[in-house]
Amino acid sequence: MATLTQSYKPATARIVFTRTFDDLLERLMPRRSMVVSVGMIFAGLGISALMVFKILPLSMFLGFVGLALIAAGGVLALVCCGEI
Repeated sequence: MATLTQSYKPATARIVFTRTFDDLLERLMPRRSMVVSVGMIFAGLGISALMVFKILPLSMFLGFVGLALIAAGGVLALVCCGEI
């Protein structure tokens, strides 16, 4: 036969603790759209930095792509944060 053990916390306290832990995890994990928007910003900055360090050739097209990625990522981040 199995022995029964009783916990020191009442059942309502366990439910409240579980809810707060789930809320904490939800707040700490970024949303997918925020990860995409920050990735777009870093990609645009990376393209610009690679052109400055002369790893990528300087061209109007790559400059425009970098600028477009930074702008789109910034707008998406502002929309996700609720500022726009």
